[in-house]
Amino acid sequence: MKPRLPPLTSIRAFESAGRQLSFTQAADELSVTHGAVSHQIKALEDWLGVKLFRRLGKKIELTDQGRLYLDTISPALNAIASASRSLRSREVLRVNALPTFTMRWLFPRLAKFREQYPEVEVEISTGLEPFSRLPSNLDVVIRREAEPAPGLYKRRVLNESFFPVCAPGLLRRLPLARITDLSRHTFLHCRARRSAWNDWLASVQHSRVVPAESLELEHLYFALQAALDGLGMTIGYSSLVASDIEDGRLVAPFGPLTVQSPGYFLIVREERRHDPLLKTFCDWLMVEGERFNKHMETLVPGG
Repeated sequence: MKPRLPPLTSIRAFESAGRQLSFTQAADELSVTHGAVSHQIKALEDWLGVKLFRRLGKKIELTDQGRLYLDTISPALNAIASASRSLRSREVLRVNALPTFTMRWLFPRLAKFREQYPEVEVEISTGLEPFSRLPSNLDVVIRREAEPAPGLYKRRVLNESFFPVCAPGLLRRLPLARITDLSRHTFLHCRARRSAWNDWLASVQHSRVVPAESLELEHLYFALQAALDGLGMTIGYSSLVASDIEDGRLVAPFGPLTVQSPGYFLIVREERRHDPLLKTFCDWLMVEGERFNKHMETLVPGG
C-alpha cells in the first residue's frame, strides 16, 4: 500500500523550487546539489503521478497541477514551521544573579546567547540571597559562594580583583601622586561590601589612611555610578568596571595594586548539572568568562 504522505524531503525541494522557479536557487537554499533537487522532484512527480514542472531549456515553470499543489502545501509547511518554533520557544531557563553583576556583565553579553540559541528563553531575576534561600524553580544561580555545599555543583565563572577607581576629572582636580594622597578624597562605600576599602588599604600597607569624607550607599551600582559622576573614589571590581576603564569613563590610579577576591560562581543542583538546557547555558557562560578573564589581564595589570 502506498504511504499516505509523500517524502518530506521531496516536498521541501518542490516547495523551494516552485516558489523561486529555479532548481539552482532551491539547491542553494536547501544546501544540496542541483541534481539532488531534480531527483527529489522527479520522485515526487512519480509518487503523485502528475507533472509538476515544465522544463523550458534552462528555465522551469509550474504546470496547472503544480501551481495548485504549491498553493496548498506552502501554507502547510509554514504552519509546521510555526508550530515547531512555538514548541521550541517553550524552553525556559531561569537564572538568578547578583544585581550589579547582572547589569554590568551579564546583560551586555546576553544578546550573544540569544542570537546563538534563539530557541531558549532566558528569564533573569536578581538578588543577594544565598542559594539555600532561593526558590527551587531556579535553574542557574550566579553568586560569590566559593565553598562546596552538599547537593550543589559550583564552578568559577569569573576571576575577580578589586582596586580603587574614579572618574578622570576627579584626578585632574585632586591628583594622586602617592597612596597617602587618598586622604584628600571622598571614599564611596557600598553597604554590602563595607570592608572593601579597609581590605585594599591593608593589602598595600596603608591602613592608617583616613579619607577627607566618606559616603555610604545602599547598593554597589550606586557607588559605581557616584564614582562615574565624580562624587568620589570607590572600590571597583574587575568584572564590573572593565568596560568603563576601557572606554575611559573610569581610571585605576594605582594600576597593578589589586586584591584578589573569590570571584563569581555558577551554581546548579548536582542532579541537574547534565541537563542539556542547563549545560548549554553553563558552557556558554564558561566560555564568556574565560574570554573576559584573559582580556582583563591585559586591561589592568595584576587584575
